[in-house]
Amino acid sequence: MALKKRLRKAARHFNCYTKRGREEVGHACRGSLNLQESQIHTDPATCNLTISASSQAFHLKAQNEVDRQEWLNALEYARHRAIKKADSDEDDDNAASTISDVRNILEGLSTAMDQSSTDVRSLETQIKKILHEISKTAGSKAEDKIQILKQLIDQLIVKSSEAVVTTKKETRSLVKYISNEHEQRVRLQEQIETLAKQHSKLERAAFNSTSTEQPLSAFTDSDEEFHDAVDEFHDVDGSQQGSIDEHDRDFFTAEIVTPRDSWAGGDTHPASQMTAVVPANAKHGIKQRRGAIPERPQGSISLWSIMRNCIGKELTKIPMPVNFNEPLSVLQRITEDLEYAYLLDRAADKDPLLQMCYVAAYAVSCYSTTGNRTTKPFNPLLGETYECDRTDDLGWRSITEQVSHHPPATAHHAEGTDWSMFQDFYMTSRFRGKYLSVTPTGLTHVSFKNSGNVYSYRKITTTVHNIIVGKLWIDNHGEMVIENHKTGDKCTLKFHAYSYFSSEKPRKVTGVVKDANGVARYCIQGYWDKSIDVMEVTKYEQHDKQSKSVIETNSPRRLWTINPPYPNNEKMYYFTKLAIELNEEDDTVAPTDSRRRPDQRLMEQGNWDEANNIKNEVEERQRIARKKRDAEAEQAMVKGLAYPEYAPLWFEKAQDEHTGSVIHVYKGNYWECKNNQDWSMCPTLF
Repeated sequence: MALKKRLRKAARHFNCYTKRGREEVGHACRGSLNLQESQIHTDPATCNLTISASSQAFHLKAQNEVDRQEWLNALEYARHRAIKKADSDEDDDNAASTISDVRNILEGLSTAMDQSSTDVRSLETQIKKILHEISKTAGSKAEDKIQILKQLIDQLIVKSSEAVVTTKKETRSLVKYISNEHEQRVRLQEQIETLAKQHSKLERAAFNSTSTEQPLSAFTDSDEEFHDAVDEFHDVDGSQQGSIDEHDRDFFTAEIVTPRDSWAGGDTHPASQMTAVVPANAKHGIKQRRGAIPERPQGSISLWSIMRNCIGKELTKIPMPVNFNEPLSVLQRITEDLEYAYLLDRAADKDPLLQMCYVAAYAVSCYSTTGNRTTKPFNPLLGETYECDRTDDLGWRSITEQVSHHPPATAHHAEGTDWSMFQDFYMTSRFRGKYLSVTPTGLTHVSFKNSGNVYSYRKITTTVHNIIVGKLWIDNHGEMVIENHKTGDKCTLKFHAYSYFSSEKPRKVTGVVKDANGVARYCIQGYWDKSIDVMEVTKYEQHDKQSKSVIETNSPRRLWTINPPYPNNEKMYYFTKLAIELNEEDDTVAPTDSRRRPDQRLMEQGNWDEANNIKNEVEERQRIARKKRDAEAEQAMVKGLAYPEYAPLWFEKAQDEHTGSVIHVYKGNYWECKNNQDWSMCPTLF
């Protein structure tokens, strides 16, 4: 009885999202969490429970151990029901997508009924003929019985004919209804495609009308307003920057004057000094790595033909063939963030504020490969892992694991000589017809061993445009706040959304680093696909929050420049050198490693048909295993018993001491198992 009360209370307070109608989805009620996308963590020592979602976290304090366990069971049961309901909705969507198949079946059934009616009438004629012959040779008693038999057969034939007529009538009505629904759906699809084409024409017309105008400053808007008065800083392409626009004030409200004095930081400006970095802790005897992968086969397939039935669905629930994939998993794509990890090596010995600038440059560099990469990585299976040990040449090593299926979540831990980085990668994704939007919701943490500084930030939104018509292109946009939890310093970065109606250059990033007192100390500007520069603030004045700030800076200093494109990369999915090396075959890695995925390996080799077949088999095995576990959890929870949730192999849940959210921390035993080649605890996934 107590468990049922706890369950009702938990469902009322934490699961109201799942009880509302479809029209309210996406608008969480106040003081509620979506349990389907939440993580639940409990501490038996303090009887505390933490329910953490992307936007907020709830903390419960149980009175005793029994009370804590009842709350935990009730919350897990409510979460399980939310997940089950989401799966049921997905099954309904899949059923709706098979209307045309049902129509074909009904039409075939109608034809079969017509044939059956003809066969019945043929049998009727034969039976009557035989009865007539029998009646000529039989006696009077046999004649009576034959007449009775004939009447029964006549009644049977009449009833059968009536059943056939009724069934044909109902079938015709159903076929007519399904045909109308199909026609309406086709018209709606045609209207969407027409609207998308008109939108594309409008964008092109707007772009052509604005492209001839004089471009304005690439460094505008934020909480401060910038007026660059010098002429010695030039953009990467050589064009000189001008003054601020007046239309975008939401990020800066200050007036900045940049004098001609030189940078006092010591490093020079040229971009060439920032590429090709070999860490000091790199060892001799560097492993020889591959320099190419098989070229992507040339084939045409309609993305719209697959995506048009998936509008409004989660990206992870869209069944995509490997034709739209790249031969890397999400785990490997996350590891690719470390391509410019040398920025963290350089930041290790800097003061906290300048260190923040390097962390900001590193955060921006993680998007440098997304400009031309319109392909989709493989969705990992639950329990799938990926390791990358580049200590010998790059000075870091990394381990990643898929730790949750509902919601899809990846835990990542990397470490260098003087720093460590870990993140929980959750994401929400929606397909809206013309574009597909992906928003990561987990936090990324960077800590430095010598200073003890710990930084955290949340990634921004990535949008893929022109899904229906036109050339696919990607934009990263949103605001990223980086916080130093030890000192209280903050950096606010704005990734400016590209618009055809703006004269500014695309892919721009601007930002300000402020100390714990809110005083601007550094200004950041650049482009997420080119470079990032930093300027030290020499004067900062702000009389009150409503008035504009006045900022003076010295000359810009280049912190990061993107590596040049890898030769022939347009034929290799636009991979960088690091991306090409990520999927190298290695017999020493865990059996759950992404390198061992047969569908991904076949896809890399160009065997797409076989890769699609294997991909379906692998995913079907995962679905069967998930349904079995859900059934076991349902049975246990109905009986009031605790059912252990899925436990990752190399990570464990913990509560972040800085943010209070539930995170996954690395246990620290993977590399020992690799050295001993002891993989006995690993499940069979592939």
